[in-house]
Amino acid sequence: MGEGLAIILSAPSGTGKTTICKVLRKKLPDLKFAVSHTTRPIRKGEKDGVDYTFISNEEFEDKIKSNDFLEWAKVHNCYYGTSLQSAETPLKKGYDTLLELDIQGVKTLRDMKYQGVYILIFPPSVKELEARLKKRGTDSKENIHRRIETGKKEIKKYKMYDYVITNNEVEDTVTTFLSILQAEKSRVSLYKPTSPDIEELLKDGVD
Repeated sequence: MGEGLAIILSAPSGTGKTTICKVLRKKLPDLKFAVSHTTRPIRKGEKDGVDYTFISNEEFEDKIKSNDFLEWAKVHNCYYGTSLQSAETPLKKGYDTLLELDIQGVKTLRDMKYQGVYILIFPPSVKELEARLKKRGTDSKENIHRRIETGKKEIKKYKMYDYVITNNEVEDTVTTFLSILQAEKSRVSLYKPTSPDIEELLKDGVD
């Protein structure tokens, strides 16, 4: 079995990424999720070790010193990071793996020339993004304003990605995501033979 496909997913806060990922978990039971570490407070409905691994600033900084992270960044005064173990272990076992990253994390991976499919989720509009953040009811007015301004900056960085999906409806977004995944896995470089005789033929190359 060859290595799995790394799928790097980003979205401005409030775009609906958490909901999208919940639907993906149901539709793609074999898809692994690289659970990120964070120092931000846990929100209502979140589960430690499922949505994020919640740790203290001191623990996070110790992990930075130990080079435990594939990438990490400080966003809205909180640390976020993807551990090498959570990302690389399932990939090496042949599982497609989803990494949820912010813009800073994506830039780090691009600079590393990290191989994967980079997907950015857009809100329908900035106005709708603000409405969703207010509806969530977890942030103060100041935090909502800061998240919107950060979201605008993230949207402007869309050229760092391979694909952009506008999240009008979650099911439509997931359908587009699955189409992208299917197309990527059909690339010649990622093709996995379905039988020993086909595999043998491919070893000989093309005349």
